[in-house]
Amino acid sequence: MKKALEIVVPFLFITAIIIFLVAYTDHKPVQLINSTTPYGPHMPEKKSVPYRAAAPKVPSTSVQISERSPEVFAYAHGSVIVDGKIFIGMAASSGNSFATNQLFVFTNPNNLKEFRIISIPRKGDIGSMVYDEKHRAIYFTLSDRGSLDIYRIDPTTYFISTVISTTSINIGQKPAITTDGEYIYGITYTNPAKIFKVGIYGTPFVVSEAGHISNGHSANIGIYSSSTELYFGGGEADLFEKVNASDLSSLGILNFPGCSMTDDMPFQRVNENGGYVYLGCEKKPIAIRVKTDDMTAKEFALPGKSFGLYIYDNDLYNAAQDGNYDIFKNMDISSIKRYYVGQDIQLNELFVLNNIVLFTGWWGIKGLFSVKSMDFAQNLINNNLNTNSN
Repeated sequence: MKKALEIVVPFLFITAIIIFLVAYTDHKPVQLINSTTPYGPHMPEKKSVPYRAAAPKVPSTSVQISERSPEVFAYAHGSVIVDGKIFIGMAASSGNSFATNQLFVFTNPNNLKEFRIISIPRKGDIGSMVYDEKHRAIYFTLSDRGSLDIYRIDPTTYFISTVISTTSINIGQKPAITTDGEYIYGITYTNPAKIFKVGIYGTPFVVSEAGHISNGHSANIGIYSSSTELYFGGGEADLFEKVNASDLSSLGILNFPGCSMTDDMPFQRVNENGGYVYLGCEKKPIAIRVKTDDMTAKEFALPGKSFGLYIYDNDLYNAAQDGNYDIFKNMDISSIKRYYVGQDIQLNELFVLNNIVLFTGWWGIKGLFSVKSMDFAQNLINNNLNTNSN
């Protein structure tokens, strides 16, 4: 009996270890980096979220363009909607031939030939823009200057003033900003990135001491009763980070290899503990929903790669790269509707206003376009585009 136990017990122990290792490998969690980890400019190793989503085959409904603007801008980047007006800035990528230190304001979604051009005195790209509802102000960065330049524009008078201009920090070419109405928070498009906050009137100005994810390209904010959290995406760095707005310390990092996150990253507040952040991927046909309180991530498949995700009227929109825009009604990521606008329009920024879907063209046919009806099939847009372009 004793000899039998000497054989059986080690065998059971080894078997248990093998079962545990197999289970752990198959369900290993995403590693979070604690805010107290002093990693400075060197990024630590991170566990990756596995890529399992398969692209669904979703039928697409062709829709007709109802309005289009002249080709007066290209590669829209920073943008907001305020008082029914669409404010659009540009970046100087992808062969953009237009001066990028210009703001385009479309005042009538039913007539996209009505617009104003507001020139910024200094040269640079308008890479990121955010609206401060509390103070009725739009803030935007003038980037790719080796400095930090944030401006304020009144959405009614279009008066422009400087929030901060300093060479003490370089925000890079494609940074991102967000606001809580007290501070403007941002992340630099550098490696490693720096996170900063500046009062809406220019002071105080604080820059993180520790390094953060590289190539910061998207930003959003969660405001709760006892805390404020910042959410940043790392663009080509495939990284997502949650940050304490008070001291700019890291609260966790996730890695999504090969994703290349878009610059448009909407946030959905759920309760006092957190919400969801939605990340689109430019290099894989997937999107990711991150639960902000515990930093768990859920992938969901897209029919095509993304250039931006947006939330309007409790629906999630995807500006797809294949000439479609997608709608997840009521934020249901398991159910998708597709609408085809044409292979010659590369969707980039997307807006929804008074039951009108508007979107910018990146390359190919440029400008701002609108679709009035979303729920039934119409003629393909090629003839309409050819007629308007003559």
